[in-house]
Amino acid sequence: MNVEQAAILGILQGVTEWLPVSSSGHLALMQRIMVSQNSVLFDVMVHSGTLLAVLFFFWRDVLVVLRNLLETFPDILKGGFRAFSSSYERLFSWYLVLATAPIVVIGLLLQDYVNEIFNSVRLVGICFMITGVWLLLTKFSGGEGRVNLRSSLLIGLAQAAAILPGISRSGSTIATGMLSGLNREEAARFSFLLSIPAITGALMLEVFKWGLNSAITTSNLVGFLTSFLVGMLSIRLLFEVIRSGRFHLFSIYCFGVGLLALTVLS
Repeated sequence: MNVEQAAILGILQGVTEWLPVSSSGHLALMQRIMVSQNSVLFDVMVHSGTLLAVLFFFWRDVLVVLRNLLETFPDILKGGFRAFSSSYERLFSWYLVLATAPIVVIGLLLQDYVNEIFNSVRLVGICFMITGVWLLLTKFSGGEGRVNLRSSLLIGLAQAAAILPGISRSGSTIATGMLSGLNREEAARFSFLLSIPAITGALMLEVFKWGLNSAITTSNLVGFLTSFLVGMLSIRLLFEVIRSGRFHLFSIYCFGVGLLALTVLS
């Protein structure tokens, strides 16, 4: 992969990571067109760029979550397990931990099959269609609820499903939150913060597997930088769409890309 291809894919990642249109699905299709062999390590690097973007926007929330998690343990000594539910924000923090568990399990089980999954254009097309249905259903959702045990588990399962390219991580998790009765912006906040341990874990796993020498290449760094810069813009755009109540309109795009993958690219 040359630098120009890396920049294009990095921009694509930055645009699609936070918009509910599956960045991994787009990368799988574009790499099929542009290069002969998909690079899982490159995918992780550009995902790390968008990870840095979400850390930039949510650094205060991240610090609050970390503080809540750390303060729970000494509070257990004082008041027992009631320390977990001393406030909504503390519960919110632990629900993030709970919702991360499914993708850890599924990711470890499927790690030896990731390359095969990413090279199946037919599977990508089917998953885009599934994402389209998921998003369309949010047109009929509505609620002002907060994250609870049930919704956190469902959102965690949705994130685990998004390990398949074509299933949008942001789309599936935000849609599941909205369909569970959560406030739209609360569902988005939970989704963004939930992405941090998932992407960080994937990065650490791949760097451990391939080594830093394989990760630090010119193409990978270009992809990382472009995905970071464009990712920051995408986050702002997504929140504007969510506030406007037009989240479901992204389903049209997903149906179109899915149909293209199934009828042309496959």
